[in-house]
Amino acid sequence: MKILNTRFIWLILLLPFVSGYGQSNSKYFYYYQGNKIFLEPDKQTVAISWEGDTDINLLSSSLVVSKSKFSRIAEDHTRNTVITIDQKASSRKNLKTYYLEIGTDLSTLSDYERMIESYKTKPNVAMASPCFAMAGGKKMGLSNNLYVKLKTPSDVNLLYEQADKLKLEVLGHNEFMPLWFTLSSDKNSKVNSLQAANLLYETGLFESTEPAFIYHDLMLSSDPYFNNQWGLKNTGQYGSTYAGIDIKAEQAWGITTGATSIKVAVYDHGFEMNHPDLQANTFGTGYNAANGTTPAQVLGDHGTACAGIVGAVQNNNLGVSGVAPTSKLISVSINLLLSDPPQNLANGFNWAWQNGADVISNSWGGYAQSSIIDDAITNTLTNGRGGKGTVIVFAAGNENNTAIRYPGISNPSLLVVGALSPCGQRKSPSSCDGEAWGSCFGTQLDVMAPGVKIPTTDRQGTNGFDATDYFQTFNGTSSACPHVAGVAALVLSANPNLTVQQVTDIIEKSAQKVRTDLYSYTTTSGRPNGTWHNEMGYGLVDAYAAVLLANSTTCQASQSITPNVVAPYTDNRQASATITATNIINAGASANYHAGSSVTLSPGFRAIAGSKFRANVLGCTDTYSSSRIATGNVTQVSYEEIKNITAGEDIDVIVSPNPTSGILNIQTFFTEKRKVSILIYDTFGNRVYESSVKEMATEGHEVNLTGKASGLYIVHLKANNTVYKTKIILNK
Repeated sequence: MKILNTRFIWLILLLPFVSGYGQSNSKYFYYYQGNKIFLEPDKQTVAISWEGDTDINLLSSSLVVSKSKFSRIAEDHTRNTVITIDQKASSRKNLKTYYLEIGTDLSTLSDYERMIESYKTKPNVAMASPCFAMAGGKKMGLSNNLYVKLKTPSDVNLLYEQADKLKLEVLGHNEFMPLWFTLSSDKNSKVNSLQAANLLYETGLFESTEPAFIYHDLMLSSDPYFNNQWGLKNTGQYGSTYAGIDIKAEQAWGITTGATSIKVAVYDHGFEMNHPDLQANTFGTGYNAANGTTPAQVLGDHGTACAGIVGAVQNNNLGVSGVAPTSKLISVSINLLLSDPPQNLANGFNWAWQNGADVISNSWGGYAQSSIIDDAITNTLTNGRGGKGTVIVFAAGNENNTAIRYPGISNPSLLVVGALSPCGQRKSPSSCDGEAWGSCFGTQLDVMAPGVKIPTTDRQGTNGFDATDYFQTFNGTSSACPHVAGVAALVLSANPNLTVQQVTDIIEKSAQKVRTDLYSYTTTSGRPNGTWHNEMGYGLVDAYAAVLLANSTTCQASQSITPNVVAPYTDNRQASATITATNIINAGASANYHAGSSVTLSPGFRAIAGSKFRANVLGCTDTYSSSRIATGNVTQVSYEEIKNITAGEDIDVIVSPNPTSGILNIQTFFTEKRKVSILIYDTFGNRVYESSVKEMATEGHEVNLTGKASGLYIVHLKANNTVYKTKIILNK
């Protein structure tokens, strides 16, 4: 065993340092694959690790000092995501911890470091640490946690010895990579997490170490203007105090970003098909309904803006992200300022569905009703997508009255969309976003979508709204409508077998009831998909909830489930054969997985404390019930290495029948008497059956589970020092 030279460690701590980004004499660095990675302090931000229940007022009064301001906060779930192995860590597992940042206005590094030291003395502050400036103007924070990888499992004692010297707490090891341990520093620690990681690495005792950095803007989109797209992710842009009022796009993208097989026709001015942020998603050459020819033409600025909201390419380091950034876009062009005749408008619908459009987005509307347009819309709703119907979305209008524009009011199967502000209001006061306006509303209104200060693509050069090829403030129901068209594309990407009515119902049923302090959603005659309000419809469209609902609507043969479920959503899945789940059901979320033969909870699956989960062997049924509440953040029993024991094998134990309707027989075939006990657990690790210890050789034992719920159970048969394990299915 290598002996640690403690004099070497403390010598390192006492050496003077000279700061400098990328300089070999900087004290701010960490080790990566044996090399030093140097860091530049960000003197504008201090990182704070906080212990105990949080109170925003308390934080503000205790942490905001001269030349500082409260910046951001996030709960640190580290303690609940590791496997504890000692009593101290177990007793502190439910300790509330938070990571937050304080903005500063300091010019010198010495002032910055003095401020960090001053924060360390404040109540509830476990550790104050520097933040770091990264390339491209990005930032990175530093929590009070760090990671250490052991060389061998037997080195765990070395880890505890070194942690004790530095006054660090060992929280536990990684669930999937048990050689990786997480440690934490606090007021009593001699060093912060960056220093601790370096010192532990320099002992030579460990394979690898690194501090737990907090990355900024780690999002699904690398598009430069994504941070401005409050409709996709509302963080309080434009002065709104209603962060979170958005369409939950990022959560939906965890399941699907769309599909190249799903095509959205943007029926408008026509869009620039060679725009760098649209070109890769453009399908075909489109259609010019103004004169009945192909390709589509760009007849104004409006269409390119609408197209970007639906399906701008994601993660291409350009501009914005569309709601359905993997789906395809079809350009269908008409004149908007001086409209084309009704027949031309009708032709655009018929051409679109006959040329593969799954969704048609219409950010336009007139006043006079037209039978020829009505018939074209009926054809599209009836015959599109091979008879399942093409989804048609219309803007409600921007006149702040109840005269919703035609053709949106022509057919109840259309989706009519109103516009919402970053503050969640239909009629936005200028105090919210600097815009005073109002969306049309009334009995035909279905759902709401973001419609104020929406960043999107623009015609290139000086032709469009803005000379930058992007427009930051596209307003009104014209911008709200393509949000919903994009959500419809995500829904069909998740489940292409849905009919147009099913898509419409899903989007309406899953809408969010925002700003209930202003709008009273109630049960309304003729509105069967939930509570409704004449200014808000069913509420703000919710892409994530809609995609979850789409997954549960029709029966599939088999499903493999990987996306995590977050509060307050429910994930209902059904399959005629099998379901395999490796996801996490977070606290406050629910999941119901129904399969015909088996539901397998593979390593990685977890139902967090406070979640609801049930796995049933019921086949395809639309009747779901999440009555079981996870009360402990426990590793599921079904993670164990389990050999399924079935009749006919040359083994010592047979469990039959499997599946069982309630009565289970366990038959042993031992050559001599053994002391046997039988224990049966549900998928939460709760013991539902236990037998007394019996002397068994070739005897059978009957187990009665008729009073238990249908689903998965795990049998443990303990015979002397051997444990036989198998999964059984209770199917009443």
